[in-house]
Order: sequence, then C-alpha cells, then structure tokens
Amino acid sequence: MAKPADKGKTAAAGPGQGQGQKQAAMPVEKIKIAATIVIALVALAMAYYFLNPQQAIPSPALGNQINMQTFASVLSSAPSVYVVMDVRNADGPVKQNIIRCGVDFAGSMGLGNKNKTFYSLDKGESCITENGTYSSSWCFGQMENGVSIIIQPGDSSGYYANAMVVGMGENYTEGECSVNLK
Repeated sequence: MAKPADKGKTAAAGPGQGQGQKQAAMPVEKIKIAATIVIALVALAMAYYFLNPQQAIPSPALGNQINMQTFASVLSSAPSVYVVMDVRNADGPVKQNIIRCGVDFAGSMGLGNKNKTFYSLDKGESCITENGTYSSSWCFGQMENGVSIIIQPGDSSGYYANAMVVGMGENYTEGECSVNLK
C-alpha cells in the first residue's frame, strides 16, 4: 500500500515544479510572437518598397557631351530654342536666380532670331508654359524639336548635343546668362 505522501508526489506537482515549467515556456512563446511580428513588419516593408518604388525626377534627353564650339554651331543652326528653368529642387535665392537667368537668356541677342519657348519645371511633374501647365514628360517631348538651355540648381554646367546645362547657385550677376553667337 502506498503512503499518502507518495500519492501526492506522483499525482500532482508540488508548488515549485509546475510554475518552473510554465515560466520556462513563457519566454519561448514570447520569442516566437516577437519573431512573427518582426517577420510580418519586414514583409510589409518589402511589399511597400517593391509595390511603391521611388520615382526618379524625370529629366530631358541631353544627348552626348560635346565642347562649347560644337554646341555653338548646333545652337546657331537650330530654329527653335527652349529655355527651361528647372526649379524643382531649388529654394529661396537659388530659385530666384534660376528665374533671373532665364529672363536674361530671353533677352539675349544671340537668341534674337530664334523661336523661343519658355518652360518652368516645378515640384513634381509640372511643366508651366505660357499656354498652361502640362506634365514634364510632355514638355520634354516638345524639347526634342529644338535645342534647350536648361538652368538648374547646382554648380554643374555642360554642353550636350541637344542642350546646354547651366548650374545655378546663390550668387548671380545680372546679364551673366546670355548667348552671343558670332
């Protein structure tokens, strides 16, 4: 016959035995839940990234880089010139200087006999013309019909087969932006 103390030991766990097993199981469950949440968040982040890719700011086709003399020849033979004031990434004085430079190009003697079209590229995909606002893609398509002078923020300038890029900073002197074709 078994003693009553033996029955208690085999039939039910003592106060320290059952709780110890429960406490050991809890951290494993918490780790599983935390891991599941982390995996779910990573999956959501990846889905957002791949379903909503960052759009690059569209840019006009410039063509191959060329020297100043070659560009002068291209510009002198072009019947149409597009003066593009790209203020999409410009603030304060830089934005004002880009517009001032565009106005100076408008009055430039070297562009006097050209068909001139003026575009202002504003935040997002807006292209403002004298006839209204269009998408920048539409304006870029129109620019393929001539040579462009693109004024944009920065200090990088250059000559290309289809355009001259003028980098503009915070300092500008009136009349600095002009064309003199001889």
